[in-house]
Amino acid sequence: MANDDHPPALTFEREDIERVIRDPDTRVQAAEALEQIRVGREVAIPSPEALDASADTLHKERAHFWVMMLEDVHCLATFVAALRMRGLATEPEEFDYKQVMFDETLMPGFIHRANTFRCKVRVAGIVKGSGILVGPSSVLTAWHVIAVAAPNEVTRVQPDVDVVLPDGRTIPAIMLPGASPCADVEWPPEGGRAPTNDEEVLDRHDVALLRLKQPAGIHLTFATLATPPYAYRGPAAIVLISYPDGEWRGIEVTKLRKLRNMTARWGYDALGTSGGSSGGGCFDTSFSLAGIHQGRAEGAGRLVPLICFDSIVRKVIADDETPENLWSLDGTPESGLVVGRDTFFIGYHAAMRGPVRARGVWVRRVDLTHDMAGLPFSFEMLDKLVARRPDTRLIRVSFDALVPDLPNEIARRAADARIQVQLPEAMSGVGADQTEPEAVVADRSRRLAQSLDEKARELGILLWVFFDHPAVVFGDESRWALTAFVDQALRLERLRIMLAGYEAIQMPGDQFDTRVDAEGEGSPGLFVEYLTDVNAQDVRNLIESAAKEMHCTISTERVTEWTNEALKDLNQVNGRYDSVYRTQIASRLQPRLKQLRDEGGNE
Repeated sequence: MANDDHPPALTFEREDIERVIRDPDTRVQAAEALEQIRVGREVAIPSPEALDASADTLHKERAHFWVMMLEDVHCLATFVAALRMRGLATEPEEFDYKQVMFDETLMPGFIHRANTFRCKVRVAGIVKGSGILVGPSSVLTAWHVIAVAAPNEVTRVQPDVDVVLPDGRTIPAIMLPGASPCADVEWPPEGGRAPTNDEEVLDRHDVALLRLKQPAGIHLTFATLATPPYAYRGPAAIVLISYPDGEWRGIEVTKLRKLRNMTARWGYDALGTSGGSSGGGCFDTSFSLAGIHQGRAEGAGRLVPLICFDSIVRKVIADDETPENLWSLDGTPESGLVVGRDTFFIGYHAAMRGPVRARGVWVRRVDLTHDMAGLPFSFEMLDKLVARRPDTRLIRVSFDALVPDLPNEIARRAADARIQVQLPEAMSGVGADQTEPEAVVADRSRRLAQSLDEKARELGILLWVFFDHPAVVFGDESRWALTAFVDQALRLERLRIMLAGYEAIQMPGDQFDTRVDAEGEGSPGLFVEYLTDVNAQDVRNLIESAAKEMHCTISTERVTEWTNEALKDLNQVNGRYDSVYRTQIASRLQPRLKQLRDEGGNE
């Protein structure tokens, strides 16, 4: 903030100046500073007494009125300079330009992502505000956008909400528990007022999370939260992503400003906001969410900072990104159904969340005479789980044809996933003519794993490497390379491994059947999921999970009926059905689950 008669580098906060004017200990010096700058400009600049009298007449707070009037006559910056000559209203610490400058090389990528995670929120078919995808099926918006009653009223009415995505899809949604209403003074959106202090908004953050009935974020992308969330730190630059009047008009770049007596609401110089902008995302120069737009205050935009509601949404988003299990690959009955794979999900979560010894999953057939048809489905499940997290990537290494150089093939597959690493050549002492072939390929595999780990660290990601069971002859050199790569990867922080098959190969590392096995001291290893038989309870669990995720009701009798249909005429031993029947069971259940979805579960 500056004026014509003072260097534009002068920066200050209006609230700091008001505090100097208001404080009895500095009031006299503030009046002296004002008299100093009035010399020769007595007509243009009111005296301290005149300012106080006018403020009292207009029923305005005196310090705020001083600042407002001095700003109107273009001498506020000069007044601030005079205060600083007296040791008052000292200049802030050196400003961090990272807070005001956007990296032009990263901005295009952010705009591209924003064009997939921005969305409109409708209530009863009418656009009420904006939202942003923050998880595969989680949309963040303002509570008042979807509210059907005042914050202090009790209602059992659930709003009829849907979300319009940038790709044109409209997906029904429900409001999740834990929403935080707006303050009483802020309601209703058209007639409420901006709060004047933090007490008026105590524990009222005006934020809500919606759960989409289909996980759209799997196919799009979603916004990331500032980590850690932070308190107000000056007039930093932000980007607003919203739909003013329900229309997309582009991004607005602006800067934050402090609101008087407020920490739970921030102001910012927004011009393009209007009805429909509420719930839009405000992103800082790291392109992370800093808050959501709420309304207007003091002639500027008003947002609720992330630091106020971070604890409300963080766990919901984490659960969305890493669900306990999947009942289908994409949350609909049309895709592949997951029958009896609980151990797979237990192992995946352990590798993602801990204990630290758990570094991946090994999917193994119990009956090696079975074909490999069930193994690739493990990749499909892993692919959908990884797609839910922006900080995780996946590469797949297959052996549909003879692979003469496995390290080279892994590096090539990594490059296909935009992870470029230099393929290690044989080092001196372990060259082809210097030692055994096993040592040569093992050394290259280990150094490749290290390079991938370093690259993953640089990119800020966790990298899963999935190895398909060979469909062709798997020679000694490939086996040496694979076991060496796995052995090294188990010891690296940013790599995770999934093996499908390979039952005849002795793999390095420990093997865990339960989470307890992986706790405590010991070597790292892999969770083992055996593709064992399935039973009726597995089928019941699938039906009940599908009904819950599709927000449908289903009776116990119908669950039993559909379970019996899915298992009818299948060979069983003591109530257990061979794992090869998984595909047939799924195909029988699909039309029933489509029926449930289409009926809405009404019995």
